[in-house]
Amino acid sequence: MKLYIYEHCPFSARVRFVAGMLNLPLDVVTIAYDDDKTTTDIVGSKQVPVLVKDDGTAIAESLDIIDHFLSIADSIQTNIPSEAILEWQRRAFLPLQKIGYPRWSSMDLAEFTTASSQRAWRSKKETEALNFDALLTETPTIAKEVETLIREAGILLKLDSTIPIAIVDEAILFSILRGFFSAAEIDWEPSVKEWMELVSKEANVQLLK
Repeated sequence: MKLYIYEHCPFSARVRFVAGMLNLPLDVVTIAYDDDKTTTDIVGSKQVPVLVKDDGTAIAESLDIIDHFLSIADSIQTNIPSEAILEWQRRAFLPLQKIGYPRWSSMDLAEFTTASSQRAWRSKKETEALNFDALLTETPTIAKEVETLIREAGILLKLDSTIPIAIVDEAILFSILRGFFSAAEIDWEPSVKEWMELVSKEANVQLLK
C-alpha cells in the first residue's frame, strides 16, 4: 500500500499513527506542497492523505483509510471517534493553526524543501486573522491556550488507566498534539509529553520539532 502525505498534516498523521500501531507496512510518499498533480491524477483533487491499495484503488478520507486499516488488521475497533474527542478537536484546530502555520514551512519537512513550496504555503494559509508575523509575536498568549488543551488531552487519554482508549481517539489526539511541539515556548504536562514521545516511536511518526 502506498500512502501520499504531507508531514505537517494532522489528517496524514492520524492515518500513519493507526498503521504504525497496527504494524501495517506502508510505502509513505511525501509530496511537495506545490505539487498540484500527483493526488489529482489519483483521486481527482489535490488532497492528502491518499491511500492507494494493493489492488490499485484509492481511498482519500482519513477516517475511511483508518477503517480500511482496521479491517485488514482484523480489528474489532471502530473508525468513529468519540464525541468527547471530536469536541476537543474542534477547539484545538485553531490553536494548532496559530502555532503551526507560521512555523511549518520553515521546518525541515519534505513538502517544503523548495522556495516555491514555501511560497505556496504562505500564499494559501496566511490571512488577516492568521498573519504569520503577528502569530509569532503572540506565541506566549497562544501557548497558554494550548497548555490548557494539553491538560485536557491528558484526561481524555486516561493515562492512569490500564485500558487504552480507542485507537482512532488516540490517533486524533496524537495528530494534533504533535503539531504543538513546533513551538518551544509551550510548557507540556509531563505525562502527556511522555506518552507522545512513546507512541511517536511505536508508530514511527515523528513529532513536529
